Amino acid sequence: MNYKHNREEVIKKGLELFWTKGYHNLGVDEICRVTGMTKGAFYNAFKSKEQFLLSTIETYGDLIVAHLQNQLSSTKGKAFDRLVTLYRSMLVAQPENRFKGCLVNNMMSELSALNLKVAKISANQFRRFIEVIEPFVLQAQQDGDFAPHIDTTQLSEIIHTTFFGFLTRAKNSNIPTDNLMILFLNTLKQ
Repeated sequence: MNYKHNREEVIKKGLELFWTKGYHNLGVDEICRVTGMTKGAFYNAFKSKEQFLLSTIETYGDLIVAHLQNQLSSTKGKAFDRLVTLYRSMLVAQPENRFKGCLVNNMMSELSALNLKVAKISANQFRRFIEVIEPFVLQAQQDGDFAPHIDTTQLSEIIHTTFFGFLTRAKNSNIPTDNLMILFLNTLKQ
């Protein structure tokens, strides 16, 4: 990469661009304009727009894993209450974030059926999110809040995937989806 361009800063700017515009609505010209890179420097550093996207998805995944870990470990209370607080805070933050949602989920929706590389990296990042949540789901099962007969990994997947359904619904309604998410979590209680 050109000495003028800090790779992490370029990826952060690209992350914001992909997150806001999506993949198909964003061209290399705009990426170069926003990052200050020439096309030559861009292609030298990232080889392609697809490779740049893959780098941004990995960076975003790292940020979200750290956020999930921090949120779940810093919240007080039982594991179930920590999960409720996590999902409520993520849904409540959406209007402030202009309902951009999750970059990984957005790219899975836009590209996974069309691009095997994006599908694979998005699935890996989503799996990492589940791995952060799963110990708290397990603890909630051990605390008697969630039924113990449901596979913990599957239950974690159901909870996190359902969150994205509520997130999508929040984008086009005035319904308080954070309350719906809490209602959903409470229906999983024993």
